[in-house]
Amino acid sequence: MRHLLACTAIAPVLVALTATNAAAETTIGSSTTTAVKTSTVASGAADAITVSSAGSITLTSGTAITMDSNNNVSNAGSLTINDADNATGILIKAGTTGNITNSGTITLTEDYTATDTDSDGDIDGTFAKGTNRNGILVESGAAHTGNIDTTGTISIEGNNSAGIRVNSTLIGNLSTYGTIAVVGDNSYGVVANDIDGNATIRGSISTKGANSTAVALLGDVDGAVKIQGTIVSTGYRSTTRPSDVTKLDADDLLQGGPALVIAGNVSGGIVFDVAPTASDDDDEDDTDIDDDGLLDSTETTATVINYGSAAAVQIGSASADTSIGVVQGDSSGYGVVVRGAIAGYGIYDGVDANAMVIGGLGGDVDIAKGVLVAGSITAISYDSNATALRLGSGATSDAIEISGTVAASGAALANTSARGLVIDAGAQVNSVKVSGTVAAVAADDEKGRAIAILDSSGTVSSLSNTGTISATGGLTNTAIDLSANSSGVTLTQALASSTATAPSIVGDVKLGSGDDVMTVSAGRIVGDVSLGAGNNSLSLSGSSTLTGDLSYAGTGATLTLADTASVTGALDFGGASGTMTLNGTSSYTGAISNSGNMALVLNGGTLAVSNTGSVALASLSASSGSALGVTINGADGTNTVYDVAGAASFASGSKVKVALTQVGGSEGDYVIVRAASLSGTPALDSATLLPYMFKGSVSSDTTTGDVTLSIAAKTTSELGLTGSLSRAYSAIFNALDNDSTLANAYLDVTDGKTLNGALRQMLPEHSGSTFEAVTAGSRATARILSDPNGIYRTKDGKLGFWLQQVAFGSSKSIGDTASYDINGWGAGGGVEYLTDLGAFGGSFAYIHGRDTSDSSNSSADSDQFELAAHWRGSWGPLQAFARVSAAHIDFDGTRNFTLDDVVRKATGDWSGKLYSATAGASYQLQFNRFSLRPGVGIDYYRLKEGGYSESGGGDAFNLTVDGRTSDEMTANGTIAAGYDFGSLNREDGWARFELEGGRRQLIGGSLGDTVAHFKDGDDFVLVADKRTSGWTGRARLYGGTDTFRVGGEFGAEEQQNHVAISFRATVNFVL
Repeated sequence: MRHLLACTAIAPVLVALTATNAAAETTIGSSTTTAVKTSTVASGAADAITVSSAGSITLTSGTAITMDSNNNVSNAGSLTINDADNATGILIKAGTTGNITNSGTITLTEDYTATDTDSDGDIDGTFAKGTNRNGILVESGAAHTGNIDTTGTISIEGNNSAGIRVNSTLIGNLSTYGTIAVVGDNSYGVVANDIDGNATIRGSISTKGANSTAVALLGDVDGAVKIQGTIVSTGYRSTTRPSDVTKLDADDLLQGGPALVIAGNVSGGIVFDVAPTASDDDDEDDTDIDDDGLLDSTETTATVINYGSAAAVQIGSASADTSIGVVQGDSSGYGVVVRGAIAGYGIYDGVDANAMVIGGLGGDVDIAKGVLVAGSITAISYDSNATALRLGSGATSDAIEISGTVAASGAALANTSARGLVIDAGAQVNSVKVSGTVAAVAADDEKGRAIAILDSSGTVSSLSNTGTISATGGLTNTAIDLSANSSGVTLTQALASSTATAPSIVGDVKLGSGDDVMTVSAGRIVGDVSLGAGNNSLSLSGSSTLTGDLSYAGTGATLTLADTASVTGALDFGGASGTMTLNGTSSYTGAISNSGNMALVLNGGTLAVSNTGSVALASLSASSGSALGVTINGADGTNTVYDVAGAASFASGSKVKVALTQVGGSEGDYVIVRAASLSGTPALDSATLLPYMFKGSVSSDTTTGDVTLSIAAKTTSELGLTGSLSRAYSAIFNALDNDSTLANAYLDVTDGKTLNGALRQMLPEHSGSTFEAVTAGSRATARILSDPNGIYRTKDGKLGFWLQQVAFGSSKSIGDTASYDINGWGAGGGVEYLTDLGAFGGSFAYIHGRDTSDSSNSSADSDQFELAAHWRGSWGPLQAFARVSAAHIDFDGTRNFTLDDVVRKATGDWSGKLYSATAGASYQLQFNRFSLRPGVGIDYYRLKEGGYSESGGGDAFNLTVDGRTSDEMTANGTIAAGYDFGSLNREDGWARFELEGGRRQLIGGSLGDTVAHFKDGDDFVLVADKRTSGWTGRARLYGGTDTFRVGGEFGAEEQQNHVAISFRATVNFVL
């Protein structure tokens, strides 16, 4: 629990004072225009003055109430002086004794309103005209003894004015809870010199004007400073940035002073507090559960805001040293405690933002233990510098602990910075502890800079992080800069608890020239780490990660990775001597340089070195379960070579892990270790330590000290590839290096299933899906000719016509090529004319088809425009027909590739011509309502597709595909059984249901081969799976009258070991 205690030395005096003044009192209970004084208010005698809620004093000038004797003054009514300079609501003479209480209103305003003098739509002029107006004023001179307590409203309009001004020492408590609003330049909401008691600021205090400050405690406070209200200052006319700032004048952009100034010693510490929260153990009738002497109902969250370049909170003095004691009753032991919110906003162009500034004015500031931020300190500028918490020169804070938030954003101009925590040169801070958030965000990544923590003093020797430290958005982003330190820094990052969120550091880390120790047991670091000169040590354990370049610049270097920790980035040892150790399943990935004096010890884990050429080492030791990584650059034939000046030893179970920079040119024999002495041979597990497309082996020569790696590409049979994948593999293999990102995705593949899926996505459509789609649609539209009841004629029997809609779908498994799923629809119509030789006619149909392949992640759409001519003959129960057609088809194909996070998309357009010839005959046997109709037919389809070149997928994925021709001839045999419902007289309405079964037998033709190549590559040929014969079945239902008929047909056909379906709907009517 927190406690704020009044100074015990003055407590007896104040108690006696209260008792004495309670004995007599003069009350003003009505309106008056006469000023009063305590020395004469009781018919010429001294007495306490109380203005009741019904009372008021209204003057045209001067002072409403003067305390010139040792008597209390209390205002619950109103004190008003309008349009008068040098006006005072309550004046306290020097050397007097008495409490001043204001629960009413004190109003010292003027009849002045700024106007738009230049007619630009923007108000012009000063905020106030008058001067020297004070709500409550304690004269200079001898100390005043007594409390000043305002819970009412004080409104002041005037320059060089104040809501409460204490010019002498106050022996008593200063307490505000209400509203104080002051408008005018060089003014104050509350300004006080020495206070022998507590200063408690609640309610709302605001100032508007150039150089105006909301609360200024300029002297020593022999007690505590407690902020638990809203304090706001600005010099701006508006604190909301308009969409158009070009109309703003200089008088709109004046700079106010700090919102809160504490310039003297504070023996009882400074707390920016929040309202207490009751627990289950607290008495529900207790109105002061934190025992701070304040009603809990009057306590709110401290909020201190400055709009402008001045600090929201400024602690320190230019002329004297300042000492801040421990916050009374607070268990943290800190001298400055921030549980509320402190914020600085620049708002306008070119204006810096500052939230809390301690020291840096000239005098020293010494804070007991240091600063605790459990709330928030925020600085936001529009485009300029923004600094959240700064300790200037002369400030001493043993520790800074941040469990809340310290954040800054801005910096869009050149040479501007957004900075979270800043410790200037000349300040003294021993340790920084972050369990909350320290963040800096720059607004421009080409000009601005972001710095989360900057110590220019060189005094921070310990920094621990269990929270978040981040610097983002800038040209440079520095999370931690302790480079000024020359004595050594201990930097740790760990979990706050077993259930806590993992900590993180985002941005660069810069340490100084001392012996630095950096220990990371949890979370992540994203940014470059520079350990500087000295004998430096970095260790990572747990599941921690470092992503960024790591550099040493001293004489000694130690790098230790344990558990599953990992480092990814370039590693520069700077010529230092030391040891790099990997334990557990930890890993390092990156380029190593200047490592000739380093001993490499692999007790486990994986060292994946990405640079080729020599990697110098003093010694190398690889234990069982460890993996030594090498990189091979197939483009220039170079590879990683570990040049070991001393001994290199490989225990049984140690391995080599291979990384290839490209696919082509990687085969060969490579010396990967040269050592003065060599023992053992590492193994190569091709299944896990080499890209799946390759195989390899490792051999050692203890005489020369060489370890040699041999690599070869696997054959298609070793990869388990068959059919189309086997035919296209060589072309795909040779094309991959046209796109390094795509090639790297393949090089990361470690199993056959993933490789198989990736390769299928590289293939063009070749499975016969386009042929199936366009012929299925055409056959569905032509089927009306084989239906004896399919076409109506006009009443004279000469002219027949129809409208129909069709739908179809089929599918195929992968087989040796690829799978597909086809669906489509079409609409068309036709006419025919009956002659002595039979009926001759023509038809037109539009058919849209879509075939997709999940196995190859591709699709193709077809738009088909078909013209057909036909003949039909009828001789009693015998029906015959013949049909020829020609169609133009536009194809629109898309191939997609997805492997891990690599995505490619290629599109191609081509056209085709489809020709067909169809003939058939049927004979209907009618048995009253029942009928049988055997039928035979023959079909021939020929599709000629043009070639095309794809775009959009890159040089390793785009294909150029040659034209191809496919054809097919089939014989069909069917038998249909039908039954007539309703009347047998067509004029009376009828319906008919039919079931048809049969077989469609292939007797000729084949699907064309698909010939394609990648950019600058050789052609590869893909052979489609053979199409199959199959059983067919259909169900029809149609009916109508002699002038109108509707009908539908559902069909199923065995094709490619799957069932293809079709649907046809027709409408016929007689004109």
